[in-house]
Amino acid sequence: MLRLQLSHYRVVQAVRIHGTVSAAAQALGLTQPALSHQIAEAERRLGTKLFARVGRRLRLTSAGDLLATSADAILMEAGLAESTLIGKFGATPGEVVRIGTFAYNSYRWLPLFLKQLQQQWPNLYFEFITDTTKVPIRSVLDGDVDIAISAGNLSSSRTKVFSLFNDELLAIAALGYSAAPQSYMLAADFLDDPFITYSTIYETGFEEELLWRPAGRRPLNYLRAGNTEAVIEMVKAGFGRSILSRWAVQPYLDEHQLVALRVTEHGMPVKWSAVVRKSHQHSKLLEAVCEQLQTWCQLNFSHLGAQ
Repeated sequence: MLRLQLSHYRVVQAVRIHGTVSAAAQALGLTQPALSHQIAEAERRLGTKLFARVGRRLRLTSAGDLLATSADAILMEAGLAESTLIGKFGATPGEVVRIGTFAYNSYRWLPLFLKQLQQQWPNLYFEFITDTTKVPIRSVLDGDVDIAISAGNLSSSRTKVFSLFNDELLAIAALGYSAAPQSYMLAADFLDDPFITYSTIYETGFEEELLWRPAGRRPLNYLRAGNTEAVIEMVKAGFGRSILSRWAVQPYLDEHQLVALRVTEHGMPVKWSAVVRKSHQHSKLLEAVCEQLQTWCQLNFSHLGAQ
């Protein structure tokens, strides 16, 4: 299994060519912190130093020199393969937009929007990025994704945020669950059973910030499922309880496959947003995509926050 991505090879090659982080970052359309982070990430994955700083410039180590030489061949082969396929199938070169959906996979609704958008922009293509372990805002700033779709506090001076729709977090349990005397669940109601989660990385705007910390307690037993669909299936099978966004569980509630309760007496609202990096080399295109997504969501999800 490869430890590095093509982006790591591009970074090493760019620093070798341009000599400084600032010049390499400008050539790649990244911020200096984002490029430095990719260098550090490549070194971490390989377990060796690739660069040594000499004054304001970076000098390749012997390991870095080996990787840079390989980068030339790898990137050339990748470019040749793409050119060959484009020529073979008569395709018009297009722009690929990488959308970070993270653990809250948006496969039930996002492809519908993207298909409509592609009718307007036929040369625009989309990829779902779900294998990043970073929080959404970090993934955008580091260039791992072009657009991040997530809830919670996503503000940053280096990003532009587009509000998509209002939602709420719901407590979910298997059919037959004996609900608490009240029609909602508190932090204490989650302590006796395993809590099933898609990630143990604490994100702002979700239950860690809104429920566990204010209550000063959290479940002792966590079961990590990896994504929302797996969480739902484990809850349905009776392995434990969870808290998920209404839009993620609504189809299962409509089919009477789950029990859902509000979290706290007053509910737990969340807002979903799309985020792009202001300094992205295709920022205008990405912002146009987000504006259309914003309009589409307002038409299709206006009911969620009101339930």
